[in-house]
Amino acid sequence: MMGLKRRSKRMILHAIQAVLFVIFSGVGIGARLLRRSQTFVHRGGSPKAVLRRGIPCGCPWRLRRGHPQGVADLRQVVPDHGDPTRILVIRLDLLGDLVNSMPAVEALHERFPEARITMLTLPHTAAIPRQFPCVAEVLTLDTNRIRSPRNLLRAATYRDFAAMALRLRREHFDLCVSLHGQMASLWAFVSGARQRTIGYAGEGYPFLFTDPVPGRRFDRPRHEVRWDLDLAAAAGASGAHRTPTLIVPAAAAARMAARLTELGVREGDMLIGIHGGAVNGSAKRWPPMHWAALVDRLIEELGARVVLTGSAGELAISEDIRRRMRRQPLVLTGATDIDELLAVLARCDLVMSGDSGPLHMAVALGRPTVSLYGPTNPRIYGPTPQVGQPAVVIRRGLRCSPCYNLLAPAECPHGQPACMIDIPVREVFAAAKAVLERAP
Repeated sequence: MMGLKRRSKRMILHAIQAVLFVIFSGVGIGARLLRRSQTFVHRGGSPKAVLRRGIPCGCPWRLRRGHPQGVADLRQVVPDHGDPTRILVIRLDLLGDLVNSMPAVEALHERFPEARITMLTLPHTAAIPRQFPCVAEVLTLDTNRIRSPRNLLRAATYRDFAAMALRLRREHFDLCVSLHGQMASLWAFVSGARQRTIGYAGEGYPFLFTDPVPGRRFDRPRHEVRWDLDLAAAAGASGAHRTPTLIVPAAAAARMAARLTELGVREGDMLIGIHGGAVNGSAKRWPPMHWAALVDRLIEELGARVVLTGSAGELAISEDIRRRMRRQPLVLTGATDIDELLAVLARCDLVMSGDSGPLHMAVALGRPTVSLYGPTNPRIYGPTPQVGQPAVVIRRGLRCSPCYNLLAPAECPHGQPACMIDIPVREVFAAAKAVLERAP
């Protein structure tokens, strides 16, 4: 029954996505035709382009066909806008992906230090960019609401979307960088950025970008950080390699230091963080019975204090782990916001997790990690540590793994994710022990 319900829901979502694709592709084609009509030049005549209105003119090749003198006279048609003064960066997906996007945002700031950078994110990920001085403002919108047939029919959904559209248009952005996906490409178009909208051509709705970058991310195995840096480079920033870094807000650090003290964690105690959940698919989760056996060994053999972390939606997973244990861990699942979770992870001597947002947060905080990968490819979604930072990845090289793509959550097509279930507790414990022994 559950399998039928899941398949029915997936069919409905696919139908919604198909309808949206047709609608927004039509919008993109209409916009492309409008841009061409506004940049077309009569032979022997004067430009028709009304560039002063702030309509994106896009790449020069759009003008060449209509201009008899070719590229030489393009400067008369396309004004030199100079460096952008207002930049919009859009990232409307998972927490870990947003963490991995921040090097691209920093690269944009270094290239355009006088520009005001605004980010559009989901509400639950907004705390990450808010801690970066280079981000002047973070706007939030829950675009996932339209994935639900119920919310798709609610007037409140469209009121919120319309309010955000008006807000973006009032900002008069010069440059917009869409870091991932069709929804981000739509909002890049809606923003009305006057000079350029940039994103990967193969993953946005057709024709919505004025300056599409050829291809689509993950058509070859390169890391998420690299894909985002290449988009920043297309906007004129440096594409030099850099890794994500995060800091802990002082107020959150003080709150969680007091909270851990209340829970009996002393200053010299070894603390290990365990994140057993994963938002985007159950196949990315190591079984609770494995986590329980591992945590018991960490407590009994290493004398560690262990804290279970996660969002309120992952509380059932932490409770399942706790019920299967002989020892009692600390449970902070659902009891922290993002800043407080950062503070807890920063206090840990080791963080252990599957492919999850908290894993990437821990890596960006410089903490040693042991991570378990199955359906997702660590060459694309894995940790990005600093030089010398321990970041052990454990996975099984099964023929069907990795199987995850961007089209759906990570659910095992065979019903049982052997790529995760077959990772033995003894191997994960040995990796944790080795990392702790060589850590300062």
